[in-house]
Amino acid sequence: MHVQVDQSGTKIERTHRETVLAFSDDVEGAVVIPAKVKKECVTALRKESWKTQVFVLQIFAAGVFLLLQGYLARIDSITIDQEYPGRDGDIKGMLLNLIRQVQGGFSKENLAFEKIGRHSRAHHKAYGVYKGFQKPDKVLTTEEVLAVLGK
Repeated sequence: MHVQVDQSGTKIERTHRETVLAFSDDVEGAVVIPAKVKKECVTALRKESWKTQVFVLQIFAAGVFLLLQGYLARIDSITIDQEYPGRDGDIKGMLLNLIRQVQGGFSKENLAFEKIGRHSRAHHKAYGVYKGFQKPDKVLTTEEVLAVLGK
């Protein structure tokens, strides 16, 4: 199964509003990272590093991992919308490390970044959840995100 992942709402670094991450293919799903959770994660991660961009990418990778975690055994390839141009390699490395803890043989060639577009089912799912037309599968907690990051 090939899935596409898209984000709706505000980016991770904008901690005043929630972020929605969604995927779609034969199945679909969405998680919400509430503003409060983003703030708490940023505060916790800031204690270890002053590089804001690094922990923003860590939170994004953790969110994508938590979104896909229950489906990894069925997923052959993942395409993620380019949310952080120029940082795809960093996110890819972080996400592959997380995925390989569950799905050891997942190949780096099966994880790609490209523009998804508004016609994608992943975009429609993320947007629908963000606007309240659909319910998320899960609302992430600070503890879940930080646990995935080993904090």
